[in-house]
Amino acid sequence: MSEPLLKAANVSIRFGGLTALTGFNLEIHKGDLQGLIGPNGAGKTTAFNVLTGVYLPTTGDVFAGSTKLNGRRPHQINRFGLARTFQNIRLFKQSTVLDNVRVGIRAKSGWVASLLQTPAFNAEEDAIEKRARELLEVMGLSHRVDEFAKNLPYGEQRRLEIARALGTQPKVLLLDEPAAGMNTREKADLMVLIRELRQRFELGILVIEHDMKLVMGICEKLTVLDHGETIASGDPAAVRANDKVIEAYLGEAPAHG
Repeated sequence: MSEPLLKAANVSIRFGGLTALTGFNLEIHKGDLQGLIGPNGAGKTTAFNVLTGVYLPTTGDVFAGSTKLNGRRPHQINRFGLARTFQNIRLFKQSTVLDNVRVGIRAKSGWVASLLQTPAFNAEEDAIEKRARELLEVMGLSHRVDEFAKNLPYGEQRRLEIARALGTQPKVLLLDEPAAGMNTREKADLMVLIRELRQRFELGILVIEHDMKLVMGICEKLTVLDHGETIASGDPAAVRANDKVIEAYLGEAPAHG
């Protein structure tokens, strides 16, 4: 098997006397669609924060390919191909939909050319706008380009955040509760969209999600956390039948479909 795009190797993190994550292991390869699940406070977002450089692991290592990411800042890690969305949407609410995606794309660009307003910069700006419009088309938001982000319905704001993340040309996309606040139809559309994004952009995708129908329906592998510890890992059917998972989280085996 090829080298993983993203790897967590025996990662633990402590905040004072609290251990928030213990011996966490994960590998994301090109084309993977994996889920990270568990009760509230299980350590899921902490794991995302360690993977993306918000937190420094107390022990263990995080890699993008062969590059060790420990100690690198989030914007540096993004340049190694990791992009994420957030549980609490973090858009530029007072900017237009188009400008929000431009920001993501421009994150790959330098600032010198923009200060000098060179012909190369102007050509790059044209390319950035074209790319932003293409991503908005993919995300079903092309009719919203000139609207302020704050005026979009909640489900469309989540799609916009994904579009902005895609603008950084990631190899791995980490989605933190992408279906939160969506209605049933929006969730069903999101399931289809996530699969399409994986194929279209040749991504590895890791999803945190509380909606078990969604996560069981799209993910091919699940890692289950409880109190910062991994209690199960495997395909959805095996995880759904795991006694520890049922006790800690599911309560009963959810309907699949």
